[in-house]
Amino acid sequence: MSEQPRGLVPSAGWAVVHLFYRVDRARWQGLPAAERAAAVDAFAGWLDRSLVEEGLQLLPFAGITKCDVGFMAVHPDLWRVQQLTQEIAASGFGSCLTPVYSFLSLTEASEYITNEVDWAKLLITEQKLDPAAPEFAARFAALRKRTAMYAESRIHPQLPDNYPILCFYPMAKSRREPNNWYRLSFEERKKYMIAHGEAGRRFADRVTQLIATSTGIDDWEWGVTLFSRDLKAIRDIVYELRYDPASTLYGLFGSFYIGIRFQPRQLAVVLKL
Repeated sequence: MSEQPRGLVPSAGWAVVHLFYRVDRARWQGLPAAERAAAVDAFAGWLDRSLVEEGLQLLPFAGITKCDVGFMAVHPDLWRVQQLTQEIAASGFGSCLTPVYSFLSLTEASEYITNEVDWAKLLITEQKLDPAAPEFAARFAALRKRTAMYAESRIHPQLPDNYPILCFYPMAKSRREPNNWYRLSFEERKKYMIAHGEAGRRFADRVTQLIATSTGIDDWEWGVTLFSRDLKAIRDIVYELRYDPASTLYGLFGSFYIGIRFQPRQLAVVLKL
C-alpha cells in the first residue's frame, strides 16, 4: 500500500475546513439494519481515533437547520485536511451523506493587529510616559509580549473544548462604491478594525472566535467561527457588531450555520440513525 501523502504545509498559518452534510435518509434506511449498525460503529470509532490524533483538531457537530451533521477541522498539513474529507466520504456512513456546503480557509494574524509603533504612541501620548524611563521599557515589553501571544493564538489556534454551540459564516468587505473598503487608506481601515475589535471584546466572557482568511482560497474573504454556551450570546454579538461602521458600511455576510457539538458515541442518537 502506498504511503499517505503529506508535507504540504503553508509558509504561515494552518488550514481550516468546514464541512456540512445532509443525511440521505432514503439511502440510509434502504441499507440492512446490520449494515447500518456496523457503519455507525465504524464511523464513531473513526471519530474517536481522529479526535486524539496528534496535530489534528476535529470538531463534529449536529446541525439544526441547514445541515444534519458537520465537521470543522484544523491541521498544519493541507494533505491531511484533504485526506480527512475523503475518509468521511469513503466510510459506510459517509456514503449516505450529501454535501450541503464546505469552506476552506487559512489561519492568519490580522494585518490590523496593534504593532510596536501603536504601543509606543499609546505609552507616550496617552499615558505620558518618558521613552527613556524604566517604566516605559517595562510596559512596552509587556505589550510586545501580549501582541506576540495574540498573533500566535491567531496563526496557531487551539479550538475551545468547553463551548458546545458553534456558529459559522463567511464574510467579505464591500467593493462597491461609495463604500469600497479597498479604496480606503490602510490607516482608515485599521481605525475601523480597531474599533470593531474593541466592540467584540465586550463579549469575551460569552463568545470566543476564530477568523481565518479565504481570499483566493474560497468564494469569500474570511470564514468566521463563533463558539459559545449560549445561542443568544451569538445572536447578541452579531447584532451589535452590525451597527459597527466596519460592518454597517462595508460588511458582506453569507449564510449562517449553527451546530451543537457531540461525542462520537452519540452519533446514532443525535442524528436518529
